[in-house]
Amino acid sequence: MSLSVPNNPVAPKLSATKDDQSLRHYSDETVTSHIYTKHREDDRIKLDVDNYIALVESIIITADRITETVSQGNEGRLIFSDEFSKVNAVDPPLCTLHHVSTQLSCKAPGIEKAHETTLEILDILVSYPWEAKAVLTLTAFATEYGDIWHLNHYSLLDPLAKSLAMIKRVPLLKKQLDSIRYRQLLLTPNSLIYSCLKAMKNVSELKNNFSTYDIKELSELSSVLRQIPLVVYWIIHIIVASKTEISSYMNETEGQSQKYMNELSEKINSILFTLDNHLKIIEAKREEIELYKWLVDHIDNFPTEITLVVPKLIEGKFDAKPFIDGSTKLQVSIEDGLRDKNVILVISGLDISEDDIRALHSIYDEVKKEDKYKIVWIPVITVETQDEEEKARKKYEYVSSLMKWYIVPYTSKIAGWRYLEENWQLRQDPLVVVMNSKSRVEFNNAIHLIRVWGIDAFPFTSGRTNALLAKNWPESTLFKFIDQPRLMNWVNQDRNIIFYGGKDPNWIQQFEERIEEIKNDPYIKERRNTFEIIRVGQKLKEDSNDITLTARFWLTQWGYFVIKSQLKGSSATETTEDILRLISYENENGWAIVAVGSAPLLVGRGNLIMGVLQDFNKWKRSMNMKIFPDAFRDYFNELNLKFHTCERMTLPGFSGWIPMIVNCPECPRFMETGISFKCNHGRPELS
Repeated sequence: MSLSVPNNPVAPKLSATKDDQSLRHYSDETVTSHIYTKHREDDRIKLDVDNYIALVESIIITADRITETVSQGNEGRLIFSDEFSKVNAVDPPLCTLHHVSTQLSCKAPGIEKAHETTLEILDILVSYPWEAKAVLTLTAFATEYGDIWHLNHYSLLDPLAKSLAMIKRVPLLKKQLDSIRYRQLLLTPNSLIYSCLKAMKNVSELKNNFSTYDIKELSELSSVLRQIPLVVYWIIHIIVASKTEISSYMNETEGQSQKYMNELSEKINSILFTLDNHLKIIEAKREEIELYKWLVDHIDNFPTEITLVVPKLIEGKFDAKPFIDGSTKLQVSIEDGLRDKNVILVISGLDISEDDIRALHSIYDEVKKEDKYKIVWIPVITVETQDEEEKARKKYEYVSSLMKWYIVPYTSKIAGWRYLEENWQLRQDPLVVVMNSKSRVEFNNAIHLIRVWGIDAFPFTSGRTNALLAKNWPESTLFKFIDQPRLMNWVNQDRNIIFYGGKDPNWIQQFEERIEEIKNDPYIKERRNTFEIIRVGQKLKEDSNDITLTARFWLTQWGYFVIKSQLKGSSATETTEDILRLISYENENGWAIVAVGSAPLLVGRGNLIMGVLQDFNKWKRSMNMKIFPDAFRDYFNELNLKFHTCERMTLPGFSGWIPMIVNCPECPRFMETGISFKCNHGRPELS
């Protein structure tokens, strides 16, 4: 079902031969062009639609209870329940209802007449909102229908009722009660009139949602509301056809064709199916909005018990499924597992790396000593097909088998997804949020702390992080990737050290050869102005870089940069330029860091470093006045001025806060930012 509003609506003439009359001649586009020729949304006259629906429902259901007793041969006084006695009073527009009732009366059968009558009724109700047009037509129908059976009910005892029932030809209508055609109109829950009543309830619910929620939050609602005029047209059309059918029973005239009645049944069923689907989508969205507001209130504004927040975050309710204890494989209730505990939430896709899992194991081994912290893994799994579902389950089983902490059972839907995405900024990378027992966030994303410092970063607090950042950054980001037993001795002695690396083996080889020549230069030896070189990422027992180690190396550099940016603010101007410069060399053939002990003096790209080495004879005599690292740095800066190149980098899809403003490490200007679009089926590709 769709609805499009023509720019210049002109009502085309509908025509079909009597033998070929069918609803296929009344497409949604054709009907829409008709109703929008004269009609737009109009709310000049207010109407309590819900009360009218309740009133109409009470009339039709009560009348049908009477007809059931008649068809079963049990006519007599019924004892009516007070089910509808509490229906609120309405103040109906009597003249308007009489006018509509007149249009419903004594119409010739057929599609064209029903269409024509529907448009006439819409003209009568032109000043009412769309949903009011339908409910008033339904009220006019119910008034006549209820009156007929009300008279019949009292005709055995009341002469006046008996006379009026004869005038209204109720006896002729009673003959039809057991017929399939009559039950297609009324009596059964899926009959035309009852289906119209259901459609009216759906329309009213949609309108109520519209008045309750911001259309920006419920974007789906806007498109559905545009379909209401079309729904209203068909409700009125079906009521007109149904009333014509009932009149034919009482007048013993030709009724509607069975083909037409069947098509109307199919039409209203199609409308109900569409409305039901829309309502399910909107209800899910509404629940998401309410849950999001609850999480904001109970995490950001007024923190509450962690045992309430975690289940709401995962499943949107307090009685969530128990965790799986990774160390015992037994189930543990959230209440028992997290009561009075600080909680480390690890939120990730199934692609969480084994390096990250191993790092978390070191945290787990530490926190279990005092049992003040609990780690919980929340898997974020997105699947669209059955094959993806099977693969995801197998991957989930494997990843969860590597974990000893609490594990959320397999689920393809995290209820608090919006909160994770908008407030905690969950992206492709794992997110590690540290919360206290009252659900106050102590650290927004500790994954970078864990990657850079491991257990040394525990407990994850700003104070502890600042203490770690007080060290020279190579100690935190380089040393763990160096397999050199004499490293710490050299650092403690403040020896001159060149750390180097790169992805091009040829550059590495040229660098090492040139360094060897310089170290053997008599000028260096005479002045004992020596230095050490250390290749980052190389294992001494192997003559090549460890690829996995290299990937972790760059992740660690990024982690340090993000941590420092988080603590210092949105601009990277206060973040060390050296590590930012190093990050920009990730895809360079080579790079080097010149340091005194662990204190870096310069970080340079491969071509400039090689230029300094090749020009050694030009600057070596400056060491008469300078030590080796200062002489190296001064000549490097001289070359850098001649061959200045600003940097370019791509910030990975880290979760949590990331700097939006970054200064170029080579000049004081802000780096330009660009926008990249990638479809991930509506969500980050986390699995």
